[in-house]
Amino acid sequence: MHADGEPAWLVAWRERDHQQPAPKQPKPRRPAPPRDAPYTPLRMKGQAAAIGIIEPDAWPFDGCVRREPVTDMDIPGRVVRRVGWHRCLKCRRPFFSEDVLRLRLCSGTEGCRGDEDRFTR
Repeated sequence: MHADGEPAWLVAWRERDHQQPAPKQPKPRRPAPPRDAPYTPLRMKGQAAAIGIIEPDAWPFDGCVRREPVTDMDIPGRVVRRVGWHRCLKCRRPFFSEDVLRLRLCSGTEGCRGDEDRFTR
């Protein structure tokens, strides 16, 4: 402590407050890819190929952990939806979902998504 009774941390804080801030260093820039470079998609299929959607192939069951993005070729970096394994909300069987946020019922021959009569009374 100083003679006037101010603690050391307060004196250091006041001295730091009056110092000039260090000039900011510019971030290093990454070189842009050449504009004439051909873009090769991973895979496009059916109607998605006509509108430029790149979808990953289905992979073996992994415990519903992995999620892969479906991207749009027209707007690079735009994620349209995410695909991956999901468990059905009704029967709890795993199924490969084309959209893990919106499709939560399984499909197929014995799928729960085919129960259209559940809405009629």
